[in-house]
Amino acid sequence: MNIILATHNRGKIEEFKRILLDYPVNLSSVFDYGITLEPEETGVTFSENAQIKLDYYLKIIKKNKLHDNSNKNLLIAEDSGIEIEALNGEPGILSARYGGEGLNSMDRNDLVLKNMQGVASKNRKARFVCCIKVVDIEIDFKYEFIGYSEGMIMDNIYGSKGFGYDPIFKPLGYNVSMASLQPEVKDKISHRGLATRKLIKELLDAR
Repeated sequence: MNIILATHNRGKIEEFKRILLDYPVNLSSVFDYGITLEPEETGVTFSENAQIKLDYYLKIIKKNKLHDNSNKNLLIAEDSGIEIEALNGEPGILSARYGGEGLNSMDRNDLVLKNMQGVASKNRKARFVCCIKVVDIEIDFKYEFIGYSEGMIMDNIYGSKGFGYDPIFKPLGYNVSMASLQPEVKDKISHRGLATRKLIKELLDAR
């Protein structure tokens, strides 16, 4: 089975590679096909944005006949982010663009902590959300898998692993940030890991 990851986020690609390592799949990404453009994410939910990405890359792949039709081909798109209770669910679907143009991940983490100043520990609840959309390229059959990782926003930035908001997020049941966990531990509890395991159960374990 061939799986194409419809993302330009190298952190996400590495996580998918780790999670799918023990499965008999040929994993590639849009980078491998020279696709450098990305669609505008105009949806108002994670599901809508994931669908926009899926449709965009599916059209390119089909038009240019980039997939190997001698094997089963799945295209995977996902949208994910962090929802913070004290910020009324922000950054949410704007997680990768929080604060506007020109900010990097560290800047966005700093902005969240600034906006959370004075918020008591009991009110710092947050969760990561991941919505994965999958399409069988040959028959256009679509699937959706959603994963949540509950936790809280820390008071400072901590840890050098992971990416995005991992350094300020403490998963439920842990005393360190997501960015402090070993990759194999993170993959078991992360929103992307949980959503991907639903995909594995539905599409890979059954085969």
